[in-house]
Amino acid sequence: MAKKTFKDKFQRIETKYVISKETLADLLKEFEAYMAEDEHAYSTIGNLYYDTPTYQMIRESLEKPYFKEKLRVRTYDASPQADSQAFLEIKKKVRKVVYKRRLSTDLLAAEQYLAGECQLEDSQIKKEIEWLCKRYGGVQPMMYIYYNRYSLKGLEDSNVRITIDYDVAYRTKELSLLAGKDGKNLLPDNHVIMEIKVPGAYPLWLAEILDCYHVFPKSFSKYGVAYKKTTDYKGVIRHVRSVI
Repeated sequence: MAKKTFKDKFQRIETKYVISKETLADLLKEFEAYMAEDEHAYSTIGNLYYDTPTYQMIRESLEKPYFKEKLRVRTYDASPQADSQAFLEIKKKVRKVVYKRRLSTDLLAAEQYLAGECQLEDSQIKKEIEWLCKRYGGVQPMMYIYYNRYSLKGLEDSNVRITIDYDVAYRTKELSLLAGKDGKNLLPDNHVIMEIKVPGAYPLWLAEILDCYHVFPKSFSKYGVAYKKTTDYKGVIRHVRSVI
């Protein structure tokens, strides 16, 4: 498969909505006058999230701090292979603004690099990944999350993007993107995640459509929700606070 061209860093405002498929069908009809399918309209995304053995990064993120960050390896192949293109990504969020820093390599090399089994070519982003790992005292794969995605972009402004994630699944075992896409369902039945990604304010037409259908944003981290489903989250928080 040909390697994707990509931006190694960008920033934007990202807002999520968890909606029913019926609502999605209504919205897509409204969007037809303002949006078109992206160049890669249909994709399959596999994510391997790295964290400390005590899930420190996602626990801190769920406390809704001013600043939060995640580290992951991502692929866009339906059936990733060792030589599939993979992205090592640091995703940072300051209030509502998302900053991504990423580098591209082969999947096997990405997983081996984070396991300390090989090296990658030096770059500023590689240094940032290594600094993050050192700051947390080392990380390891802790959560696999898979989904299919449908992507749209604005006709007048291609920086306005909407993605629809569906068939979202997660697992905490067989933590490699080479281990297939089996997992448990993350979303309620008949629901999807719609994410609106803009460089600034929503265009008026988009705000009016969302208001017409009473569609409201929802704080929703796939990794965060998967973590809560697999752990006694409140018990962990009580324990951590008791020893601080």
